[in-house]
Amino acid sequence: KVRYIIVRISARTYSFDLSDRGRSWKAQKRKVASVTLVNMSEKKRFTIKPFRSYQQMDAGGARQVWDSLGKAIDEIHNRNASLLSFEELYRNAYNLVLHKHGDLLYEGVSDKMSSQLLEMVKKLSEVADSSLLEEVSRSWSEHQITVKMVCDILMYMDRTYVPQNRRRPVYQLGLHLFRVTVWEHPRIQSRVTELLLNAIAAERAGMITDDRSLLKSNLGMLLELGAADNSNVYERDFEGIFLGTTQEFYRLESLSYLSRNTASDYVVKARNRIEEEKSRAAALGLPPSTEGPLQNIIETEIIDRHAKVLVDMENSGFASLLRDESKIDELRDMYDLFVRVPSSVDFLRDALSDRIKTDGKALVADQERGAADPPAFVRGVLAMRRRYGDVVSKAFREEKRVCLREKKYLLFCCEVRKIRLDLSKLTAVVFFVVE
Repeated sequence: KVRYIIVRISARTYSFDLSDRGRSWKAQKRKVASVTLVNMSEKKRFTIKPFRSYQQMDAGGARQVWDSLGKAIDEIHNRNASLLSFEELYRNAYNLVLHKHGDLLYEGVSDKMSSQLLEMVKKLSEVADSSLLEEVSRSWSEHQITVKMVCDILMYMDRTYVPQNRRRPVYQLGLHLFRVTVWEHPRIQSRVTELLLNAIAAERAGMITDDRSLLKSNLGMLLELGAADNSNVYERDFEGIFLGTTQEFYRLESLSYLSRNTASDYVVKARNRIEEEKSRAAALGLPPSTEGPLQNIIETEIIDRHAKVLVDMENSGFASLLRDESKIDELRDMYDLFVRVPSSVDFLRDALSDRIKTDGKALVADQERGAADPPAFVRGVLAMRRRYGDVVSKAFREEKRVCLREKKYLLFCCEVRKIRLDLSKLTAVVFFVVE
């Protein structure tokens, strides 16, 4: 173990015992030029050099360091990062912040990114519509890579200078500059939005469109740009227009299709449309804030606006289908569609209640005219119970509200004052119906 320290001060040599708790050493340490440690057991000497004196980086030196960093950022932008030493670049950025030149570094990075984006948008503005979505997607992806690599170099500035001076972190700064420089360019934003809407409209029309990944990439770009600086760029430049065009499309299509087809055909078409939109929303990566209003618009335009018509349509509406015992599947399909808009199901419930009342009144009328004997009336009520019981259990999927309505209107047919029927037989019928 090292037992003694031999210190050479001004050409004189002093020896200190380490057991002296360093009092003599502390008294002389400010004059020490070098320290030699002697291992008394092995007679080996170790020299500890003093720390270099701290020198503040001047403006000229800071400018030189920034120039080297600026060139490196250009190389990263040009995809020549493999030629760079990120350790050295990180150290240079660290020294600039440490020596109070954070403003120079931050503003320099901002100006450098802005100049690169101006060059990018100049090229994009000249791209034809047929390739614009692809080129914007590619440019966005490359810009993200550049900004992330620059963030690695400026990690120390992000941790210290940025929060202390309330500036945007480097990644958010890069995305903010992309939004104001590239996306909001008059030759980019309006064209990309129109191309996105046209591609979706073409899909709805059954036409083959470009790869959905391009649409998803451009929409994802808008979402991330909005999240970076709390702007509403996605909602302002796409979502509002998209929902408006969707509402108009389904308003016109539903009117046209319903006027040329049966209610059952319309139900199948509506179900397919709803599934298509759900699948498209997932494929394009639409956020929940868009999916919810989108589904509401589709259900309103396709179901709610035409619910009464679909029930009352002659020969094919829900009320007409109730007269045919073989249409249980079609009745169920219509119920499954209407249940998406709970308020519209009341039209189906009312149609079933009216059907039961109509058939029941016919039985009562026959009994009162003497056209049918009491046993025929009983058989008729039991037949209604079996028939509409199937409708409730299969078409309405045993909905409780419908079950109660069915029992209520079957009992209506058995009012004692409207028929001349033996009380014991009537009791048996009522018991069977309520059961």
